[in-house]
Amino acid sequence: MDSFDLIAAIPLLPLMAFLITLFAGQFAPSTLPKRGAIPGIIALSGSLLISLSLLPLVYSGNFFNQSAYVWANWTVSDLHFGFLIDPLSALMLIIVSLIALLVFIHSLGYMNDQNEQGLFRYYAGLSLFSFSMLSFVISDNLLMSFIFFELVGFCSWILIGFWFREDAPPKAATKAFLVTRFGDYFFLIGVVAVLVIFGTANFAGPNSFPVLAKSAILAGHNLHGLDPQLWVTIIGLLILGGVIGKSAQFPLHTWLPDAMEGPTPVSALIHAATMVAAGVYIVARIYGFYALSPTALATIALVGGFTALLAATMATVKHELKQVLAYSTISQYGYIMLALGAGGYVAGVFHLTTHAIFKALLFLGAGAVIIAMHHDGDMWNMGGLREKLPVTYWSFIFGSLALAGIFPFAGFWSKDEVLLETLNYGLGGSPILLIGYAFGLIAVFVTGFYTFRMISLTFHGTPRSKAAKDPHTLRWNIKLPLVTLGILSLIAGTINMVPVGDLLGLDLSYLHHWLDTAPANLTAHHYHELIESFSGYHSAHFSSLISAVLSLSIALSGMALAWKIYESPNPTESGTVYSTRFNTIYHILMNNYYQDDYQLMIANMTQNKLANLANIFDEKYVDGLVNKLSSTSLSISNVIRKLQTGVVTNYALLLSLGLLLILLIFAIWGGWF
Repeated sequence: MDSFDLIAAIPLLPLMAFLITLFAGQFAPSTLPKRGAIPGIIALSGSLLISLSLLPLVYSGNFFNQSAYVWANWTVSDLHFGFLIDPLSALMLIIVSLIALLVFIHSLGYMNDQNEQGLFRYYAGLSLFSFSMLSFVISDNLLMSFIFFELVGFCSWILIGFWFREDAPPKAATKAFLVTRFGDYFFLIGVVAVLVIFGTANFAGPNSFPVLAKSAILAGHNLHGLDPQLWVTIIGLLILGGVIGKSAQFPLHTWLPDAMEGPTPVSALIHAATMVAAGVYIVARIYGFYALSPTALATIALVGGFTALLAATMATVKHELKQVLAYSTISQYGYIMLALGAGGYVAGVFHLTTHAIFKALLFLGAGAVIIAMHHDGDMWNMGGLREKLPVTYWSFIFGSLALAGIFPFAGFWSKDEVLLETLNYGLGGSPILLIGYAFGLIAVFVTGFYTFRMISLTFHGTPRSKAAKDPHTLRWNIKLPLVTLGILSLIAGTINMVPVGDLLGLDLSYLHHWLDTAPANLTAHHYHELIESFSGYHSAHFSSLISAVLSLSIALSGMALAWKIYESPNPTESGTVYSTRFNTIYHILMNNYYQDDYQLMIANMTQNKLANLANIFDEKYVDGLVNKLSSTSLSISNVIRKLQTGVVTNYALLLSLGLLLILLIFAIWGGWF
């Protein structure tokens, strides 16, 4: 037996933990050690070990794609559950299982140290969340992916609204559910279109829909009356609707900051490895399909670049530590989208990997700070925590430097490659990508600014509240995940050190080689060829070293500006001075460019008009039909009622007339006359 035989156990272990925690917590809570955390920790440990055991098999060129259950095998379509293990899914399995495991461990300190009610429900939700995302990662077809895509959204709704007895969490959970559902409608239409147009939703193999789409384009055959490349663009943009919703890209990003109402470990899981990662993962998963449409790729790049800059600017003024990180997540996933849209498949996967590590670290670090601050997350009430929380401080520094893209931390390597790939394809014949590159480059400066502002207000200076002067002691279960992720934030960038490799004349693109061990139609090299063939432009060869130095210098400039403003004896006063000087901009950013307002206005206007149309239709046609039927029935009954006189002779007369009428009909029918 090899590790491929255990693939089904990767998602099934957390599913078993979910069932055990849910039912034992409901009927025998005293039997659950650590109030439900242990089943999830054991399950995720098993999932992680199995995922790690897949690495040597995949690296040696092995590939697993097999149906697990077929529920319909028609001539026009094949509907089934199946597993797909290739370099992309194998890498993502490790990311999801590792971060989910660390979130469980961190929750031992964050949740169990409080007098929480319903903790079994919390841990059961985490286990179901992990099962959903792991199943999504190994899905071998688009329909199965959509099913678990929706289940991931359902789990986020449960966990964001965990504190349902308060006012804000249920509202935030509902908002997340509704906003992402809006995008998912488009995704669902895209799934149906794939099945109808190509007859299959499979990701891999000679009969997969990306391969069939490529063949149809090369053959020049119309599909259902349209050019096949036009179908690719339409379907790609429909699926992109779901991606924009789940990965919180403009304009469907407004749910993510509100989702901070959930427990902080949940935020780490949502932002780093599950809900938000699901959207960009599906783009990478069907990249061979998107590579056939330059229009779809350009749209992805522009949405990503614009979102990266837009969200970064909003992070510069937030007071809550988790709010800064929320807008940071939106911005960083914008970078991933920018890379994928610009033809940088490896760069996008690289930044997806490093971001999962340092963003999980930052959120769990924020959770540690919030615990120490007696559950106060306002940065203006912090300060002076550097000496009191040394482990948290240094791990948070590592995560922050990775986020800002500072050498030699992981984010430096991946963000630089995102910008380099975008610039190369922009210079190689796609000027629209240069716009995305400009957005991303400006966002580097803004990211450096809000990152150091966050560090300065949280850890530096003097304590600005009683809680900051006397923080709560942190236990090992809080510190262990921080140390683990801190080390990974430092070393994870070594998997693809392009600038150093170019400088030394060495090939250090290990991630590129890893992704090229996939089957022929799923390799990074294959995607590169598709983009050059179908998009009509090529990759230039701008110096990776110059690009790296440029982005690093810009990031350091942003940090230097934040240092000048907030590294003062009284950062609150300094911040107030600048917010007053730029009052208009400050209020626009604090109100998130009024996006919630106009979206709510559009929703209300649309809802009211639809409600009025529904009311008119109901009154005029539904009620009108019912009323017409009832009035007709009453009229007929009135006529019939007059015949019911109660006089026997009248009844005898009617019977006689009826008999004569029947005889007359038979006579005419039989030709008697």
